[in-house]
Amino acid sequence: MLNTPVKKCYAFLFFSLFAMYISFYWMKKEVGHFDPKPVFMVDQRFDSMRSTINVVEAPVTLFMRMTGMHIKRFYCDFLRTAVLFWPASYGKLVLVFDQESSLDHKLANILERQFDQFFPDRKLEILYEPLPMNYETLLKLPWPKRDTGYNRQIWSSFFNDLYTNDTVIAWVDSDTAFSTSVTRNSMYNGTRLRVIGTDCTLLHAAFARGCAKSAEISIGLPAVADFMLHFPVYVYRDTYANCREYLMQRYKARNFEEVYRNISAYGIICPVTTILNYAWHFERDRYDWSLKICTKPLDEYNKRFQTNATIKPYDIQPVLAAPQSSVHTGEPGSALDSAQLILASYCLSHKAAGHNLTFCTGKRNLPLSNNLILFKYARAPETCNGNLTFTCLDVLRCHYNLVGSEILEDKRRMEWSDVEIVEKLVKEVNATCPVIHNGSPGGKIPIV
Repeated sequence: MLNTPVKKCYAFLFFSLFAMYISFYWMKKEVGHFDPKPVFMVDQRFDSMRSTINVVEAPVTLFMRMTGMHIKRFYCDFLRTAVLFWPASYGKLVLVFDQESSLDHKLANILERQFDQFFPDRKLEILYEPLPMNYETLLKLPWPKRDTGYNRQIWSSFFNDLYTNDTVIAWVDSDTAFSTSVTRNSMYNGTRLRVIGTDCTLLHAAFARGCAKSAEISIGLPAVADFMLHFPVYVYRDTYANCREYLMQRYKARNFEEVYRNISAYGIICPVTTILNYAWHFERDRYDWSLKICTKPLDEYNKRFQTNATIKPYDIQPVLAAPQSSVHTGEPGSALDSAQLILASYCLSHKAAGHNLTFCTGKRNLPLSNNLILFKYARAPETCNGNLTFTCLDVLRCHYNLVGSEILEDKRRMEWSDVEIVEKLVKEVNATCPVIHNGSPGGKIPIV
């Protein structure tokens, strides 16, 4: 249960966002950007105090498809930030390695021993995936010029559900670096899992356009958005199985290998975008959608969908209900270009808990406004401009107050000594991590 100051923070924030939503809706309606029909029961989609307090407490699997080739990235970008910002109480970390790789088995043994010795409160499960049938030709698709390992990860992503019994999977890649704390509020609106998507990337990135086209070809319905924006991606475990079953029925396939060969014949395959576009068309009410549309006014954009698949105004919220909890890094160590986000989140969380840490004294670029970038949809215009800046700051303030209260009540551990432990452990795999510094080259904070 949330304490009184945090309750008041979310109550104030809810009414502020709701008022902004209503004014935003009527303003757009005036200029013809929205369906002129009235919107009923908006509060069932919008965040409420009730949904913030009575959050789902079931375990969530933090899931990664792993390979020994990415071990430095795993330690330096992912694990070093996960020990700060992913609470051990939320659920286990599941790593899936290549079954036939002796290197993967060796590294897995090292990780299991390190977790047992240095992070005994964190549950780690390591599993192994065998090579698929006819892998010699299957894993040359859909990118013949990419290495087999990359294509194998694409194939594997459709089977994430086979490696856990938890209801929800928090899906991450090895190039994920957490930048602020994951909270139940950032995962859920009530029982609906939060999903962030946009079409803004389609204007600027050929890869995103390829992903949207691939999703449309795969499911046979228009793609609503690009969802390859950030991690974790939260997906109900049975959505994976439901999506596979739908695709096999659609292609009248005997197995998923036949499906994969069919859809890869048209080009790239993007599992995140494909699975969440499937969820939009067939499991929409299980998820809470936060979309940003750039390419057309909403009423015009909706013409491509069947009536029951149109985007409603409540699916486009002016400000995300919680800051995005990670940056998706491009190259190993590039998360360190965003290090000031990590430092700011750490220090602001402890400040909210009433802790005056020597570690945080005198560091530059750590005000609350530093982390406004965490509301930005990839390659979309900045969200937090004008009056929305104050709303974004209120959301950030509520976020850090919630995290601070959990630190104070011993519900969450956030100690920089855990980061330093990871920096020592990585040496056992013959690697070192770059220093997490304050600030980034050119003063920019990259969000991929």
